[in-house]
Amino acid sequence: MISYPQRSHVLELLVALGPATENFVLAGAQALKFHSPKSRATRDFDFVLNVLALRQADRELSAILESLGYEPVPEARRFQFFKPIPNSAEVMRIEFMAPAEHKRRNDFRVDIQPGVHARACQGGSVTLAESDLWNISGRTPDGSRVSASIRVVRPTALIMMKLLAIHDRYQNLRGIQQREHDRNEARIHTVDVVDILKAQIDRNEFRRRFLAQFAPEPHLKDKISKIVQDYFGDENKPGVLLYEESLRSLDDAISREKFRVEVQRAQRLVASLLEIQSGTAGLNS
Repeated sequence: MISYPQRSHVLELLVALGPATENFVLAGAQALKFHSPKSRATRDFDFVLNVLALRQADRELSAILESLGYEPVPEARRFQFFKPIPNSAEVMRIEFMAPAEHKRRNDFRVDIQPGVHARACQGGSVTLAESDLWNISGRTPDGSRVSASIRVVRPTALIMMKLLAIHDRYQNLRGIQQREHDRNEARIHTVDVVDILKAQIDRNEFRRRFLAQFAPEPHLKDKISKIVQDYFGDENKPGVLLYEESLRSLDDAISREKFRVEVQRAQRLVASLLEIQSGTAGLNS
């Protein structure tokens, strides 16, 4: 789950948002903590927003953020906000995303409310639909003990988002200056996908739910299927090579045989998301 000191500040935010929290879905690495025991550490909070509901809400998001000490990240055009955590070297950083169908005509941003935007997110509507309420409790920065509900993306939709991110980062859409950073991000997302799948007990049922989430958006299912095939279709595909790189960087002492077995297992796990797989050996190995 979410660790301190960030836990205190996300509880503070949830309390301040009140009923509007229903329209915030936690995604990204913080959501991973709810679904994988091996989730990585992160300071960032990524939220996918219900645009239409928040445009009608009586809560002014910019005023809430300002009252809690958040400032917009200058280069992020008011879809990222941050604040230093007092008496700590830590920073609280939040980013807002929203379904891409709501974005501006010639911009990647989505207008939420005056002073608050979101970054257009392909698959955002699926993410909003594929989420569940979780309860978290603890102390806010002023010492008050509180309990709050937070909507968290399901692992099926989280994998969808990670696969889209792998493709975008690997394609290096931001240009040559970001090449190394983007490749490293692609590695991280690849490991996240494998870790989520390893945590599933019934992978056949997981695959069924993974594919079912695309019923409202069959074109998105086609895109995700192509990404899985292009990046994890066999052991020489880019996603598998990214996983190899991450595995080597994490454990130089791993034996050659163990390394080969782990890479093969990872490839089979991700490839098993597609219904073209036959049998069940690859799903539960």
